[in-house]
Amino acid sequence: MTGRVTALAPASTCGPLTVHEGDGFLRATLSRPERRNALDGPLLTLLHAALDRAEALADCRVLILDASGEAFCGGMDLGTAVGPDSAAPYWRLLERLATTDLVTVSLVDGEATGGGVGLAAACDLVLTGRDARFRLTEVLLGLVPAMALPFVARRTGQHRAFTAALLAEPLDGPAALAAGLADRHGVVAEELLRPLLVSLRRVDRATTGALKRHRALVHPFPAGTGTAAADLLAERLADPAAVERLRRVAMTAAATGAAR
Repeated sequence: MTGRVTALAPASTCGPLTVHEGDGFLRATLSRPERRNALDGPLLTLLHAALDRAEALADCRVLILDASGEAFCGGMDLGTAVGPDSAAPYWRLLERLATTDLVTVSLVDGEATGGGVGLAAACDLVLTGRDARFRLTEVLLGLVPAMALPFVARRTGQHRAFTAALLAEPLDGPAALAAGLADRHGVVAEELLRPLLVSLRRVDRATTGALKRHRALVHPFPAGTGTAAADLLAERLADPAAVERLRRVAMTAAATGAAR
């Protein structure tokens, strides 16, 4: 970044993701508002590609994740993406957000549910606005937020993350800030971004990478955490009660979409 934050370059839109390149940052905007910006295979692929692009830009220091519409991210798309095949790309994306030498920032000014909570929590900094809501809803479907939970717990502490998952407890912006799930809260998350980018001009990318590598060394996830989480997902998806709950939710979502 140079001495000022410039306007965004023209957007590049590829299906459900819109990408802007700015002065020292790349911004990736989830653009599936009709599906509450739910994650599916193509969107996960595009998010990985956006991160690849940001890492390849020599002058890029910050990756920003935000969303269009009323929801930040509705988690995994129940119609297409829930299954072991989607687990590895999702886990790897969270890992990359947490370990890349870029500063990763999520702007949450809508609902983040299920895997959407993990997507935000994996970022280095979470900015929330008055419409932000976080809720781990997997237990209501007979599932477990096994992939999101380590990234949430890294912020809130293990027991706080556990109770949030067990109770499917909704947290607004101030509650998320108090719990450690968010780092800044304001009326509008976007208004918090510019001063943050100005502040981050003082930190070069190599130093960010060194700091993040040291954190991973001092506070590592246990080996095999991602594999164990994928195995647990497969196990829960084989449970007849969970299958039935997912079927009902998918039917309701399809009916709602058709009504629109």
